[in-house]
Amino acid sequence: MMDYRLLEALLAVEREGNFERAAHAIGVTPSAISQRIKLLEERYGGIMVYRNPTKVSELGQRFCRHAASVKLLEQNFIGQNDRSYLATSEDPITVHIAVNDDSLSSWFEQVFIPPNRVTPKFYLDVEITDQDFAEDTMRSEKVLAAISSSSNSIQGFKSHYLGKHIYKATASPEFCAQYFADGVNVESISKAPSLRYSPLDDLQLQWMQSVFGQHAALNFYRLPSSYGFVKACRNSVAWGMNPALMVDKYIERGELVELIPGKVLAKPLYWHVSRVVLDTISCVTNRVLTAARQHLDQS
Repeated sequence: MMDYRLLEALLAVEREGNFERAAHAIGVTPSAISQRIKLLEERYGGIMVYRNPTKVSELGQRFCRHAASVKLLEQNFIGQNDRSYLATSEDPITVHIAVNDDSLSSWFEQVFIPPNRVTPKFYLDVEITDQDFAEDTMRSEKVLAAISSSSNSIQGFKSHYLGKHIYKATASPEFCAQYFADGVNVESISKAPSLRYSPLDDLQLQWMQSVFGQHAALNFYRLPSSYGFVKACRNSVAWGMNPALMVDKYIERGELVELIPGKVLAKPLYWHVSRVVLDTISCVTNRVLTAARQHLDQS
């Protein structure tokens, strides 16, 4: 059986970022934290935490997710058998999840608001992950829940359909006048500056494929920020694929225009949650589903 006193130290390091803050968080000395981590590494034959700088390894992250799952199950069990426990317990429960930035910036933030403004029982630790690659994050056991564009059943997870996130290819009127005076086509788009979130981001290419039946190499600024995308488009820096939830108000005001009106990209989204904590964090899942129904296209 695992020594959860050692895992508590590992969780504290992951949460706080270094040994000193971890020690303060759980009321021990930094030396005690170091000793517990070392004992954990010796016992299981692998590095749990890299030093200088402090960073939890992939093995350590898997142990953290296991420890977090056990903690959730334990508190849920106690709560079911002691009705006063969950109402009075002040022990924070952290749930690690993966969410794409476009969702986080446009509709998912509603999930953080607890019903009736009561003190939250769960604290979400969000890892920004591209929705098209969230399956890898789930398989790595780094998170207990994630948003993915795939409906594939990941082993150990249950999926819920959320709806379609609508994207629009947008730019400022001034930008369009400069780069698309002769129309929007593969050639003109390939010459115009575009925006790319990360090396994994290919929404622009997906949109071009759906509209023109082909795509081309693009000149792009790499900008890892959904809010930054919208601002850059409004400032005539480039064109980009932006969530309709974030740009419709600017389109209505004439600050942005669609490159080709009505030609949108619809990305289906799914909420995957670990079956180990499925019942325990059902209130979080319910908030996710409610927010999705209110903001995403349900067709």
